[in-house]
Amino acid sequence: MHADGVEALKAQLAERFCQLQAEKGLTGTELEKRTTHNRKNASAIRNRGRLPTRDILQAYDQVFGTRSELTDLGERIRAAQKAVRLTELTAAAGVDIPEPQAAESEGEVRGTDRRTFFELTAALAADTYRRRARLGPDALTLASLDGAVDRHAAAFTSTPHDALAPEVFRTWQSAEKHIESGVKPRAHAKLTRVAGLSAYMLARLAFNMGDQDASQQLVIQARDHAEQIDDDVLTASVAAMDSTLCFYRQQYDEAAKIVRKAGAVADHPYTRARLFAYEARAYAAFGDPTATREALARMNAAVIETQPRPGSSPFGRANADWFTAGLLARLGAGTEAEPLARQAVEAFDSGRATGFEDHGHALMVLATTLLRRERPDPAEAAMLGSRALELVADRPTHTVVTRACRLVNDLSGYGSVPEVTSFREQLTTAPRPALMG
Repeated sequence: MHADGVEALKAQLAERFCQLQAEKGLTGTELEKRTTHNRKNASAIRNRGRLPTRDILQAYDQVFGTRSELTDLGERIRAAQKAVRLTELTAAAGVDIPEPQAAESEGEVRGTDRRTFFELTAALAADTYRRRARLGPDALTLASLDGAVDRHAAAFTSTPHDALAPEVFRTWQSAEKHIESGVKPRAHAKLTRVAGLSAYMLARLAFNMGDQDASQQLVIQARDHAEQIDDDVLTASVAAMDSTLCFYRQQYDEAAKIVRKAGAVADHPYTRARLFAYEARAYAAFGDPTATREALARMNAAVIETQPRPGSSPFGRANADWFTAGLLARLGAGTEAEPLARQAVEAFDSGRATGFEDHGHALMVLATTLLRRERPDPAEAAMLGSRALELVADRPTHTVVTRACRLVNDLSGYGSVPEVTSFREQLTTAPRPALMG
């Protein structure tokens, strides 16, 4: 099989894919919404670029109702690509592949040539296998590390940070050691993904436990891994964490630039709403209400409800509501923000939304909106602040404690209100986030 055979099969896939899109009237964006797979995959098919993975082709078959037509064609392309690689490998090793020669009867190939070819191919395969077999890790170790990353992601919003951090650290350390020892190319890509995602999660954990310097170092590690592989969710998640660090250092312009760039080069349905949210956050810090509202509109349009996966936590409707309310309150629109904040708190209180950190933020944001409206209610605001501190009492979180400190400052003019006094005392004695020794 020659390279032009591969291209011919890609052209066939592209033609059929375009035909199905036209028949069903589905754009790349609409396919993305239906499959949750990035629309760049559809573009790659149409332009005969990189072949998407089998699960993505299966998702397209399901949407188009073509059973396994696209998946099967993808497998034919992969088989042709392997044949091309085998030819290149034998040529690089100095193995001559004899062309079949015409014999006395049509279609007959000389047995000697055939035996010579397969003897040489078998010897080359054996040597290649021996060299590659010395490189680890084995398939079970890779599967175990993949599973560990999935478990960390599933537990991230419900497990105390200081309990989760050592587990993530062990996964990260194991992946890094395997990479350093030398591994096969495919295993290297998988381990790089595991190491990158683990470093990213450690960066979040370090930040939430109050160590921004450690978080920054881990972000650098995670970014380095993300740049080596094609994983939009990892790239966007790392950018979101990097933007957060800039935001808390009051580098608002850089915070906005980071997420805008990530949205352009690593756009994915899973992380899209969060990137828009962080862009809006930076604009609100600038005091630009127009840009803030425009970014919030993009965020709300991109919200999807989905299960957690390695990378940023899901950004569903409840998250969008408290995030919107918080930024509107910051711009002075407390009356507009209050219903959204109450909506978010109710979603978390009822269990329709989950995550102790986001639940704490929703409570704090609602408290803030009550002080930004025409008739402030400091008593209820203080009680909401107390609820948030109780929620994170055994799992202290830097961002929630920071909001609590800001709320105490906002309540400084209401010192005579008993609930405010109680909240201030509660914050004074509340446990602060700290890294495990």
